Amino acid sequence: MRRTSPLALSTFVLAGVLAVTLSACAGGSATPTASPTSAPTPTQTAEPEPTPTEPAAPTVAPANLPTDCTTLGTDMSRQDTVGDMTLQSDGTGFEREAPQNAQLALGCDWILDEVAGVLLLISTADAAAVSAAADALPAEGWTCGVADDFGAAYCYIEPADMAGVQQTVVARDDVWVYLETYQRDGNAFLSDIASQIWS
Repeated sequence: MRRTSPLALSTFVLAGVLAVTLSACAGGSATPTASPTSAPTPTQTAEPEPTPTEPAAPTVAPANLPTDCTTLGTDMSRQDTVGDMTLQSDGTGFEREAPQNAQLALGCDWILDEVAGVLLLISTADAAAVSAAADALPAEGWTCGVADDFGAAYCYIEPADMAGVQQTVVARDDVWVYLETYQRDGNAFLSDIASQIWS
């Protein structure tokens, strides 16, 4: 067996390495590989933050303010309450419980000699002032609740120093209704008036 000299083996190995290197460098057959830094970096567009929307405020039906004392309530309740009385004034000048800066929209003052009387004052004011005035009544001795038939604050008092007198307030939104009766039940009349206003 013939032995190859160390120099000849080294030359053979070197020649093989060169051949592989040259074939890798030759153009046309090799597929170029992309550099990791050559690919474009995608840009991210920030999504706009959704704008919070306020819940829609509940719609409030406008009040139907009466303008004539002779058409208040129903024919029956009006006749039963003030049918035998004389309408003697428009309520101007009466100072009764009312919200701050209240404006009188309709006043009706009925009287039957010295036997009976009914005073009705319908006023308007800022809704917050109406609510605040109604909230303050219990501290003054009034009994208050919410009327089921017309959804308003309902307060009443029978002053100890005024025998036969009942004072009643119905308040809702920007309307304040004050009814004072002397020796007369005005509850049905007031209920019909409130329904007339907030129907």
